[in-house]
Amino acid sequence: MNEPLGIVNHILKKSFVDGPGNRAVIFLQGCNFHCLYCHNPYTINHCTACGLCVETCPQHALTLGKDKIFWNEDICVECDECIRVCPESASPRTRTYTPAELWQEVARIGPFITGISVSGGEPSLQVPFLARFFQLVKENSDLTTLIETNGFAGQQAYTDMLPWLDMAMVDLKCSDPDKHLELTGQPLDTVLESIRFFAAQGKLQQVQQVIAPAYTDQAADMQRTAGLLAGIDPSIHLRLLRFRPHGASGPAAQWQSPTDERMDALVETARSNGLTSVERSL
Repeated sequence: MNEPLGIVNHILKKSFVDGPGNRAVIFLQGCNFHCLYCHNPYTINHCTACGLCVETCPQHALTLGKDKIFWNEDICVECDECIRVCPESASPRTRTYTPAELWQEVARIGPFITGISVSGGEPSLQVPFLARFFQLVKENSDLTTLIETNGFAGQQAYTDMLPWLDMAMVDLKCSDPDKHLELTGQPLDTVLESIRFFAAQGKLQQVQQVIAPAYTDQAADMQRTAGLLAGIDPSIHLRLLRFRPHGASGPAAQWQSPTDERMDALVETARSNGLTSVERSL
């Protein structure tokens, strides 16, 4: 039986901000959102192996095979020229793993971490691969498993991995349906469905929301967000993330970060509208 394959953008061996404890973070390639402020836009689309990046790589770290770009990590200097010239704005610097191969990669650092988080891109687009990977994690270690998801796929997308999934972070990009569609390119409905699903399963670690100008930075925006979440469960943990232009592209690169005063005011707004556990990033 063929094992499902996963496309991984990169692996961060140590992180204290992607779930509880010290965690390895696996960033997958491919996303079903096109957020205006995306800080990892090179993880949205997949490489089409057109070969343009091979011709322009100053280090000659890329070669074109049959329907695939091969990346020599040893000589790559991560100048990102390949991404700049890509018609899809995608990174060719990805690795394809079987679940067992990825577990072997992570197991080397297993004694130094408390868990594994999978982000993206978007984890729900590679569920068969993740379900088997998480199964191996649980069968071979005491590490906890977590996904950071945009929730768009809805609860049916997560069912296969649920037996081996400990926690989920859901990114609620915006609680206004029209603004959500404008911001992400996708409707809001199934995101809320996913939040309800994970909360009912006792696996909702937190909901995150980026505080971005004109979309989520006003009191009315936070009143709506807090009201929706409190209606599901007042104890849902909400973390507000300050938008920063670094890494963003297009018009979002010129947006301003919200001030400390604005962030603090939104935290208080969320608390006064029914949520008991609210924090913000620095």
